[in-house]
Amino acid sequence: MGGYSYLPVVLLAAVAGYVFMEMAARVTIVSERSLGELLRERGGGVLPVALYAAVCFGCAAYQAGNLLGAVGGLALLLPTSSPYWVLVLAGGIAALLWRGSTQSIARVMAFMVVGMGLLFVVGALRIVIVGNDLVHAPLAVDTGILLGLLGTTIVPYNFFLAAGLGSQSTLGDMRRGLGLSFGVGALITGCIVVVGGAAASFTSFADLSQILRDVLGTYGQLILGVGLFAAGFSSATTAPLAAAVAGKELLGFAPDSRSFRATWLIVLLSGLTVALTGWNTVGVIVVAQIVNGLLLPFIAAVVLVLANRRSLLGQRTNTWWQNLLGGGVLAFIFYKAGEFFLGLL
Repeated sequence: MGGYSYLPVVLLAAVAGYVFMEMAARVTIVSERSLGELLRERGGGVLPVALYAAVCFGCAAYQAGNLLGAVGGLALLLPTSSPYWVLVLAGGIAALLWRGSTQSIARVMAFMVVGMGLLFVVGALRIVIVGNDLVHAPLAVDTGILLGLLGTTIVPYNFFLAAGLGSQSTLGDMRRGLGLSFGVGALITGCIVVVGGAAASFTSFADLSQILRDVLGTYGQLILGVGLFAAGFSSATTAPLAAAVAGKELLGFAPDSRSFRATWLIVLLSGLTVALTGWNTVGVIVVAQIVNGLLLPFIAAVVLVLANRRSLLGQRTNTWWQNLLGGGVLAFIFYKAGEFFLGLL
């Protein structure tokens, strides 16, 4: 990990996420149509299909990391663990999605994730205030990790989920909600970066658990395990559903149709297949974040174009500074994506 070197990237991701999600939600509020509906109406047959495929690919990439993250949390909580827990989790998720009832479990999981977030906030404060001996010298920012931080802060499928939030709120309420969401998210992500920077490197959740035990004592492992399980399980439920919702908006799938269910089932099975290979959990999660970071600029570019359509938004189109900031962020991500691909050659 690069420790403090990545804190500016976290701030950039939060600002960029707010700017683009605000555009997507504003388009929904003013036009009174969801982002997917607008793209289906105005983009012809090719663009909606391409975006649907991109979202499904990104969700499938995340799904393996989600399942492995949940299993990694269980491994910290149980005296013995089995890789076949992932099958049990996948079965439970499939049952929830088939019934279509995910709201109640999502609330419980959210409280657990908040607990894990608070753990990292306390850990980061402990390191900053009295743990200077735990802080390693900053390292160079790795392009892949940079893209991963962007991809996990501005998750591409959230453009279709979050845009729908705007349909029931005013512009002011939407902006305050997004500001709070990205502000808290940046704080917690920054704290995770600081805590992770207490180790020269780590390749497993057990390594991260050891760092937290060194900083906060034995209860750190318990909260980390619960939080990882909650975050992994809730995200593993959200990602397949998000892909199906993208199909509903972009291609007109009915919620009870075979196409809708086939979408979330394929995403779930794709993630399960990768999770059963036994690959390194942290490595799979990082790769998934990078994939979503690479997909991000293409979907964000479409949102930027829609947010400038006067026929849709009238006087609510982007201001010059929103276009300048959005265009600058897109150019930066495209540049870093090109740098990443050149590095692979």
